[in-house]
Amino acid sequence: MNPVIYKNLSLYFFTLCTFLIFSSHTLAQAEIFGFGGYEVASDVQVTQGQLNIYSNPNYGAGISFEVQRGLQAEVFWIGQQTPMELKRYNGLTEPLFDVGIHYFQAGVVYEFKQNSKQKAFPFTSFSLGATLFSPVDSDFSEEWRFSITFGGGGKFYLSDNVGLRLQARLLLPLNFDSVGMWCGTGGCSVGVGSWATLIQADFTGGIFVKLGK
Repeated sequence: MNPVIYKNLSLYFFTLCTFLIFSSHTLAQAEIFGFGGYEVASDVQVTQGQLNIYSNPNYGAGISFEVQRGLQAEVFWIGQQTPMELKRYNGLTEPLFDVGIHYFQAGVVYEFKQNSKQKAFPFTSFSLGATLFSPVDSDFSEEWRFSITFGGGGKFYLSDNVGLRLQARLLLPLNFDSVGMWCGTGGCSVGVGSWATLIQADFTGGIFVKLGK
């Protein structure tokens, strides 16, 4: 799909989800959250060797609201900047460039709690949306990919409206076209055209604030 069309569709989807959330009367029960942590990535096998995306800290924020007891809808963003390198089959390692990886997601959270007064409980999450791969070097173009996430963790209330949110997630950009997707006026950074799937995961902790009573 044309990257510009894919980008516009992805942003439209994310904006639509946000509008549907904010237009609901349940905004009074919304939770705003921010987090930071560490994001790791699998190596990707390509025709010239092994593409390595370094593990690095990440950060993000989002908002969720209660659909029914124990079930929330949410939208969130995750950001990371990290170096990339190509480990060639001949044993040489070629540094490539730094890349920003940004997830824009909408999904659901299921909370395993017995009643509304419970102060600590586990949860699971699922989301879908788009991932932006944005090279820091302006000579290379950005790339958007559809992505999904699965996760789980725990919430711990410190007061009636403030708490801690600890979470681990599996991050899956789908059909990632290796490093050959970034090309500039001087040609592609690496002559790779094979399709590959990148697998990432993150481990985060943060604070949430519940707006309602």
